[in-house]
Amino acid sequence: MKIISPSNSVIVAFGAILAAVEAAPKLLICSDSTTANYILRWGYYIGDYLSITVSNQAKNGRSTRSFINQGLWDTLLSDTAEGNFVVVEMGHNDDVDLSTDTADRGTLPGIGEDSVTVTTSTGESEVVYSFGYYLRKMIKDVQAVGGIPILSGMVNRNYWDGTTLQSDWPFATYAEQVAAQASVEYIDHTKYSVKKWQSMGPTTAKTYFPNDNTHTSPADAVVNAETFVEAIKCVSSTSQLAQYLNSKGTAVSAAC
Repeated sequence: MKIISPSNSVIVAFGAILAAVEAAPKLLICSDSTTANYILRWGYYIGDYLSITVSNQAKNGRSTRSFINQGLWDTLLSDTAEGNFVVVEMGHNDDVDLSTDTADRGTLPGIGEDSVTVTTSTGESEVVYSFGYYLRKMIKDVQAVGGIPILSGMVNRNYWDGTTLQSDWPFATYAEQVAAQASVEYIDHTKYSVKKWQSMGPTTAKTYFPNDNTHTSPADAVVNAETFVEAIKCVSSTSQLAQYLNSKGTAVSAAC
């Protein structure tokens, strides 16, 4: 039996392909139910628009604080290799009343070093810091493992005043401020999601939020995935993710 050995050119070509795959970064996502794979929010779809692997680790009901406290952040960090991107899009569950049953997840508004001691659901005392404090920790943690942190503004809720959609979301502003202070990339997902839903008007927009004013239906989460892409495209000269948009991503219309 004749044994055919692979040619040097084939070996070299295979090696080049393998090296390219190994060199390609991965995108990891830290977020909440507006992004989670369960139940098919925008993070489930974003990989369709990118040429790199996406690990969507968003979890329902989580804030920056509870994501850290419950060990989810450590898991994400352990999955983060040098050169990987980590997008943090939080705010919905940070912006809650610490005196209620949401005390286990809320953070203080702002980006300062202020703190308050709360009693958790287990009866323990915990010192709670500002939203900005937890974001700064996340940035430093990602950089410590060689990753590239990116902060993103949260998608808006479907809150209208007549025909005007609420566009002022303080926790998105806090994220932008922290990103500027830390000299890391900020993706203005909030701005472009607001623009998209505003263009639809309140009646049409409501059909995309069948159960409440925070969560899109699974199929309609594509809208928020595409506004994330739009936000990248509108700052393509500076966004580190722009080069990883695939043909579907580059085809997304961007009203910058």
